[in-house]
Amino acid sequence: MANEPRPPKVRIVTGPPEGGPFRETVAHLRRPLDAALRGVRTWWLMHRGITRARRWRNPFGTTVGIWVFGVLTAAFVIWALRGLVVAIFFNDTGAKDSGWWWGDFNPDKACSKIGTSCGAANGVVMPVLLLAVSTVLFLAWRIGRVRRFCTRKAKTEAGSFVQTAGSLMDEVVGRDQLCNAIMNNLRDRKARRPHIVVANVGAGKTALLVRLAEKLAAKGAVPIPVRLRDAQGDTLDFCTLARERFQEIVQPVVRSDGEVDRIWRWLRQRADRIVVLGDGLEETLSRDHASGQRDNLIRKAIRKAGEEGLPLVIASRPHEPLRAMQAAMTELEPLSAEAALQYIASSGSWRSDALLLDRVVEVARMSESPIYLQIAKDLHRRDLLEPLWTEGGTTDPTLHDTWELRGDLMERWLDALVDGDVHSELPIDRDTRLAVVAHLSALACVGLASDRAEVGLWELDPRIGGGQDGEADDGSAPAFRNDEWNRRVAEELDCQLDGLRRAGGSQDPGCPSCESAEAGSGANGRPGPEGPRTDLRLAATWGARMGLVHEYGRKARFQHSVMQAYLGSRFLARVLGSPVRGSPAFGVCVESVPPWAQLAKAHIRQALRQGGRELLIALTLHSRSLDGRCRCDYRQAGPAASCSVSTMRELLREEAGDLLDDAARAEKLGQRCTAAGPVGRGHDDRGSARLRALRIYGAAVEIDSVDATSRQTELFDEIREHWAEFGWGQDPQALRDAKLALVAQCGSAARRVAVAGGRTRAYESLFGIGRCERDYRVRAAIAREAGSGGEQAYRALALYERLESPQHVVSTGRPASPPGEEGARQPYLDWVEAQGDRERRAVVRLLQRRRERCERLAAHAEALEEREKWYANTMCAWALPMLVDSAMMTRHLGSPRDDLEKWTAQAVDGAGSPNDTFGQGGRSALGVALAQGFKYAANRRLSPHSDREARQFLVKQAQDMLKRSTFWYTRLTLLHALTLWALPDDVHEDQPLRGHGADPGGQVREWLTRDDGQKDHPLVEAAGKLAVRALQTRRPERFLWIDEAGVASEVGTEVGRPGEQRVHNLWIPPSTGWSTLDPAAQQLLADVLILAVLGERGYRPKDLFRLLERCSPEGRRLPSCLSRDRTRLDPVRAVERTSQPGSNCTDECGMRMCPYPAKAENLRLEFSEVFCLHQLDLLRAWQPRTWLFLRFRREAPWQRRVPVAGMRRFWDQMGDRARDVNPGDDARPVGRRDRR
Repeated sequence: MANEPRPPKVRIVTGPPEGGPFRETVAHLRRPLDAALRGVRTWWLMHRGITRARRWRNPFGTTVGIWVFGVLTAAFVIWALRGLVVAIFFNDTGAKDSGWWWGDFNPDKACSKIGTSCGAANGVVMPVLLLAVSTVLFLAWRIGRVRRFCTRKAKTEAGSFVQTAGSLMDEVVGRDQLCNAIMNNLRDRKARRPHIVVANVGAGKTALLVRLAEKLAAKGAVPIPVRLRDAQGDTLDFCTLARERFQEIVQPVVRSDGEVDRIWRWLRQRADRIVVLGDGLEETLSRDHASGQRDNLIRKAIRKAGEEGLPLVIASRPHEPLRAMQAAMTELEPLSAEAALQYIASSGSWRSDALLLDRVVEVARMSESPIYLQIAKDLHRRDLLEPLWTEGGTTDPTLHDTWELRGDLMERWLDALVDGDVHSELPIDRDTRLAVVAHLSALACVGLASDRAEVGLWELDPRIGGGQDGEADDGSAPAFRNDEWNRRVAEELDCQLDGLRRAGGSQDPGCPSCESAEAGSGANGRPGPEGPRTDLRLAATWGARMGLVHEYGRKARFQHSVMQAYLGSRFLARVLGSPVRGSPAFGVCVESVPPWAQLAKAHIRQALRQGGRELLIALTLHSRSLDGRCRCDYRQAGPAASCSVSTMRELLREEAGDLLDDAARAEKLGQRCTAAGPVGRGHDDRGSARLRALRIYGAAVEIDSVDATSRQTELFDEIREHWAEFGWGQDPQALRDAKLALVAQCGSAARRVAVAGGRTRAYESLFGIGRCERDYRVRAAIAREAGSGGEQAYRALALYERLESPQHVVSTGRPASPPGEEGARQPYLDWVEAQGDRERRAVVRLLQRRRERCERLAAHAEALEEREKWYANTMCAWALPMLVDSAMMTRHLGSPRDDLEKWTAQAVDGAGSPNDTFGQGGRSALGVALAQGFKYAANRRLSPHSDREARQFLVKQAQDMLKRSTFWYTRLTLLHALTLWALPDDVHEDQPLRGHGADPGGQVREWLTRDDGQKDHPLVEAAGKLAVRALQTRRPERFLWIDEAGVASEVGTEVGRPGEQRVHNLWIPPSTGWSTLDPAAQQLLADVLILAVLGERGYRPKDLFRLLERCSPEGRRLPSCLSRDRTRLDPVRAVERTSQPGSNCTDECGMRMCPYPAKAENLRLEFSEVFCLHQLDLLRAWQPRTWLFLRFRREAPWQRRVPVAGMRRFWDQMGDRARDVNPGDDARPVGRRDRR
């Protein structure tokens, strides 16, 4: 990393002069000492509490046994040496005192008199000593050698050690925090749990396992990577798979299978060093004979691994069997942009421009997949990355398209591969490389149509052979064939290969029409060059050398799904029937397609039904390519018949609607709502039909944004219409991820259409979605997208949501008629008048149940109406401060600034005014929402396009609101916002000893000074201390957070080094998790969330306002269940029955908030098991590393009246709640019991 840019150190300066010569001299003399102390303080704050993986140790019993055998071996060696010395130097048998005297004891002389006893003792002791010697030799020589062999491969050749890792993968960055958290849990035999890391295609699951193997080997464990798609039998056992893989790894250094078995049993049972790393759970047991019981087999195998105490980490895509799994589930979040930039910049030359590189990394979002990072690093090493930005014609990041930049990135890398700049060691010319890429692109396109990374070569070339009707020769399920799709792919491949063989022709795959010349004949009739001699088999071999595929006999498997999607997209022009380009200079091999041929789209619909996420990525990349560009005329009424963009959009809309219809029909039949797979496919790992519809709508939105005649409004309205259907019967976490991805796609597409001059009601539709969305994080994402929309978003929302004032939430009127219809009772009463008592009682019971249901429905309808109004208010409050920053509008009536002033006045000055319709509780809730909006706006760093006057207006509004607010959560959130605004944009600018910015502590005290002079809430005081440290270190991600729920639900990835200069980014990126926080901040985050969940629960707004009004007089106190006795929280309850808020509280507690809400309620956050385990770890008694960093108290200041044992018991119960375990059940790992 010699060329990596190094941030300059922050200089400590004296600041502006404030006195005479004597004071100035003292200031200059004090500056070096002050600079040294500040440097030590910054280092201390930045390094304390960092989660580090501890070294793997043998169990206590094994350690004692090794020491005992070691002592016995030493005794045997000493005894043998003594006998050897006596035999050599004291062997005079005629001497009276023969032998070697040991004081008063001479064993030779003594045994000569009592030979029988010495023989008996020798017969007992010597076998024990020999056993000890043989055991020590076996441990030191054989086991030590095998273990060193395994760990050496894992540390030095991790890419090849993990079978599923592609050869393009280089160094893995940004995953150490997650690896450390997982390793620390696996190391603890009492709390050990199987871990499942879930992520979508291309997110870096395999890269995580590679890094985890490296770190495990460095810490003394023996990682065993397992390719789970090899498990295709009738049973599944992770221990057996690991045993077979272990034998395969150590085969070069062992002598027999018996020795392998002995070494395995020692490492697994005695040393507890084996850690199994499984990749590709979604491909396990995919054969027909196991598909019916696949889910049960996987759940049983994971439960068995947990019961046996097997350290197990599995990487998987989201799919159905993961629901209700007895394992610790971890969502793999994207890398931070800082880690991605640091990784790519390490390969640059002295010509590289850090600013341009940063913009490319930000806009292309390269941190979402390791393949983007590796490709960008290869290009940056050759100074080919920055031209992607400079050749775009604009320097505004908002005008760049992420998918367009990604397509250019992949295309530029492929050009470098063809030109020999990448993999220059391969002895093949340019034409052969082009032919290899063409063959692999054809295979990739065939695999996209049926969602397969493994493609049979016979599917393109029947001469190669294979199974019949697409059946593989390994007994796997037959692949679903799309004959028309494959035929078009084969025709395109033939055309490109003909172009390469043509004399004097272009050396690019794109060429003039295929009929322009015969293959092999030159322009003058003379025979031309033969062209590349490459068939499909040889192309697969060269592709394996290039790191693009793995070759398995007559099949090729693509190493990277994103690369497969891009390669396949290069053939979609022919498959989709796009017309030929007008100029042959561009070169294209797609024949002109008559208009009637556009109706023949059955093969495309079939591919959309059978394809997966890779096909959607390929379609999106194709829409950004030159072949797939929009050809519509914006002046015409509708899309052109030959436009591939409009064709793809409409087909995607149809497929999404069909999937929703299929899901509805399946529910009516009482079947599970899962996507219908092709015949013979076995299980379907693409997810449920509704989640697939969400992803398809996202691809349609992305493709529509580049259409000249965009139909974005219709598309958004359609999504809004079906929004409520998406969540029926879905896994909450998978549903949230899919919704967040779709919201981000809708926001970026709306901005692109707005920049292009299109008129759209996208933000109205987004807010309409948010009004009926119960997930807090999805609503927050919608508000952030709207807040980034600028003036167009403000104009749309001002008309739709009436931003001039908050809506009145709680209705006070009475319904026109009671919930139960009296008329509906009369027919039953008339019918039973002549009947007996039994019939009358049955009818009365029936009517009573119906009336109870009507009452529940009426209450639900009222609560839903209140929630929709309240959600609209909160989203407006979140978006308004961001709109002040992005709308570029001055202060006048009908502007964001004027509206924000009215909202803040309603939140803090509404008491006693005629317009006060919220009450104290409603004003507190509105103030919380506005404070969160201020924090969202403060998280944005200044850019060349920022409105600095608007920023000053926001700071003033936040300061005034903080002075007049009394609710603890509002004050804490506004404190975070002001701290972010107080940070200098240039984080390595000089720090003065006096003047503005010299005293962060005084600055924070001034912010928190209350007008009434009262003492602040304990959590606000703790947040104030952390805010001071954030200003001192200029690293807010260590001490602050933006969204409590988002930070607590993610482990997080590493961010850049202190002082790293960044542009066009956020102070605290979404990739930040709890592991990046200071220990004090981690404990504060946990208790803030507990108190927030206790207050919010699943209340309707009316009840929430009443609770806030009751808690307002107690604004400076913590509830007793947090400050004294946490057993009253009782968190392990699935359903709320008799325990109501306040039922567990002490008599003197006036807040009436405990117990903790039941898990069945719709809460803002459910703590993950990994987070709970880390909170337990913070409360350990033995923490020598934390003592070195001067942290001697385990509990936080506001926790010191709570017994540490009680807090540990509480977090242990929260861990049971996270894994759906009754604390009375014996569901914990059992140590070494039942291990094999």
